[in-house]
This record gives sequence, C-alpha cells and structure tokens, in this order.
Amino acid sequence: MSLAAAVVVPAAPALLPGIGGTADPLADLRERAAALVAATTGAKGADRLVVVGSGATTRVWPGDAPSGAARFTTGRVPDGALPTDLEIGRQLAPSGGGEILLQSVAADASSQECAALGRELAAGPPAVLVVVADGPATLTDKAPGHLQPDAAPFAEGLARALAAADTTALAALDPATCDRLWMRGRAALQVLAAATDGLAGELVAEESPFGVQYLLARWA
Repeated sequence: MSLAAAVVVPAAPALLPGIGGTADPLADLRERAAALVAATTGAKGADRLVVVGSGATTRVWPGDAPSGAARFTTGRVPDGALPTDLEIGRQLAPSGGGEILLQSVAADASSQECAALGRELAAGPPAVLVVVADGPATLTDKAPGHLQPDAAPFAEGLARALAAADTTALAALDPATCDRLWMRGRAALQVLAAATDGLAGELVAEESPFGVQYLLARWA
C-alpha cells in the first residue's frame, strides 16, 4: 500500500473563503482542517497529496481547474470548474507543496465502484489522502435535510468508525440510507476504506453547527 496517511475534512462550502459572508462562521474549522492536513503531510514527508471528494462523475481534474465557488454567489460558473469538495481540498492543501491529484468520485457510485477506485489510488505513488466528506445533514429541524430520528445514532457510528479507522464499517455504509440522511460523504469515505489498511485512527474534531455532521480525522 502506498498511502502513508489519510485526513478526513468537512465538505462544507463555507470552508471556502468568502462563501460564509463577513461572519465567516467556519473560520476556526478551516484553520484546524488546514493545520491537520499540513501537520500530517509534514510528519510523513509526503510530496504528493491525493484529494478525493464527491462530484457528478468519477474523474481526475487538472490542478489548475477554475474555481466553482461562484455557484454559491452569482451562479455563473466557468466551464470545467472544480466540484466544491475538490475545491475545498485544494484550498486546504499546504502552499508550496508537491504534486496534488484531484480525484472526484461520482456521488451515486456504487460501493463496489468506490472500492475499485480506492484500490487504484492505493496502487499509485506514495501519497497522503485527503478525503472531503460530511456526515448526515439531518441532525436538527433546521438542517438542510430537516430532522431524521436515526441521523444522530448514525452520526455516532460514523464518528466511531473514523476514530477506530474501521474500514469494514465504512465499506458497509448503505447508499440508500446515506441518501435519505443527506450524507454527502459516503462515496469518498468508501474510497478511503478501500485505499487504506492497517492505519491507526484519530477523531480530531466533531461538530454540527448547522445540523450537519462535520468531522476532522486522521489515519496514520
């Protein structure tokens, strides 16, 4: 296996500078996520970062693909703009670092397709994997998907899986349940499950300020 470590960061659009307005409600979370990515890549001496996040299709994107942040403001998005998840990962990457591979995975990809992509990434050159993924967005009445009674225990199980680097639990995530709970990160986390093995997990932070589970985790 060539992946030296993995970091899980939230897929919240407000992590992109300017999207959250002048209040910048996720400024602290952005700083902690960037620091976690930098510390992990530095500790492993990695000069290659692989960012995985959900998109419309499964494909590799050019490192200089244009920003798609305007989809949250003016709505005028340039052709070839990065999916939001990959843009978040690119934003959090250490400046002046080495190579960055931007890999989207189709949000509706099957568990088997996610596993195949994970194995493909693991067979590549040594790298640190940055996985951009949220938990359920149905934890409160005001959450994007409104309240679902089983969202809280689901979120607890997901946090435990990341803390324990439990690849079996992530691989077993049910796509239909994740869709119902508005969990955007299912496909990316199942890529993580197949790409890593034998790493120790650490849950660095968990919060849900908008009824969406945001997670910071490190596997190394």
